[in-house]
Amino acid sequence: MRRARGAQAPVLLRFPPESGRVEGWGRLEELCAASAVVSTQTRLSRHERVLLSFVLADERFRDLPAEVVWVESDGDGFVSAEVRLRDEVERRRLAKTLLELLSR
Repeated sequence: MRRARGAQAPVLLRFPPESGRVEGWGRLEELCAASAVVSTQTRLSRHERVLLSFVLADERFRDLPAEVVWVESDGDGFVSAEVRLRDEVERRRLAKTLLELLSR
């Protein structure tokens, strides 16, 4: 599946309550209906669950459940991480929003 690149929309990273983690911020570096690549200073681990919130083309996405697939550190305190979106309904809504955005 093709990924959208470029806009680097801000993304809020929240964690399930049982994790005891503090929320963090990042940027969406790549985005498709099934996954995203996030750049952040928030520590992330492979297989960790995270909730993503962002706005894309005036459409609000709140607390989309995702799982971290891979993480790379750059040595300056930033990490890039691919996350797989887990909610099928939200994935379809995101696909529709991306299609509308790309067809403008």
